[in-house]
Amino acid sequence: MSEVVDIVIDPFTKEKVRAELPPSSKVDPEAARRALGLGSFVDVADLEIARAVVLLHAAREAGAPRLAFFGGGAHRLLCPSANDPALGLRRPLHDLDLACRHRDVRGTLDFLRGVGERAGSRVAFFELSGDRRFNTLSGGYRYRFHDLGKSDPSNVELGILDVAADEFRFCHRFDFGSDLDELPPNAATLPPALLLLAKLQFVRRIPAEDAGRVTERVLEPFGKHEVVIGPERKDVQDVVALLHDIEFGEGPDRISRDRIRRLLAHDWGFWNTVRLNVALVGRSSVLAGTPAPFAATVRSRLAELGDVIAALSPKRRLGFWKGQWWEEVDEVTSTEGAARAA
Repeated sequence: MSEVVDIVIDPFTKEKVRAELPPSSKVDPEAARRALGLGSFVDVADLEIARAVVLLHAAREAGAPRLAFFGGGAHRLLCPSANDPALGLRRPLHDLDLACRHRDVRGTLDFLRGVGERAGSRVAFFELSGDRRFNTLSGGYRYRFHDLGKSDPSNVELGILDVAADEFRFCHRFDFGSDLDELPPNAATLPPALLLLAKLQFVRRIPAEDAGRVTERVLEPFGKHEVVIGPERKDVQDVVALLHDIEFGEGPDRISRDRIRRLLAHDWGFWNTVRLNVALVGRSSVLAGTPAPFAATVRSRLAELGDVIAALSPKRRLGFWKGQWWEEVDEVTSTEGAARAA
């Protein structure tokens, strides 16, 4: 039987939230999966995936603004390969990323703050003090919530829900507002081309002396004393799964070459990062560890993507000749890990 308890989030500040343990659901995740038309490969036994499925189902039942997932959760909703442990591409999820329109921010936030009452405490989201500061300072384009993972009162894991409105902001930026408007009614994720580019846009500079710790991620030297590195292994896993499972083409369930061209053709920095990261995926141990026929399909599609990139010739801005071509990522402190019932 569940009970409502105080959960100590931070032992130093004594910040608490009231929550039901163990979390309950008013919606059967498997029934929600079927109602949404998601594939049988979507594993609702996984807590974060079940949360995503129930959240999306509740949003449609409530007539909430249009929502779609991106990030690792989206790959699990879209790609059978990302759910198959035998391929080495399935990975743990600790957060979810949700896209909405900027014009719908108020309705989206109202829905998220009340969805626990509608669909059960398993999809209840709350704002910690740090979240409230972050949400106030986000400029209306990004918001953060927390949720509860494990239901053991002595070791409650916290998860994160990131909400992006109209645009993806990280090392590079791109708009997805019109893409969200044009999604088919049953789509649960942003279009595959955007999921792919969101994973391939990561780049960071580190001291050259630290390169040995992340050898597989090194892209190229940066000046005399630094190197630039690409995505983490988990993001490469998502890219490999997507490229295997989704073909190139211009339909809603394909990786759109045209959308990739439009995003990269006039942005040399974004183009350059994607170019470097495509090569990284091709030589990764993630890809090398998949079965030969599987890897061959991915390599063929990497070649297709490489051809699209090579055919573009974005103009390099003067400031890029010797300097950084990406935006520094703001590291925002988040409360993650374990909490406990008071």
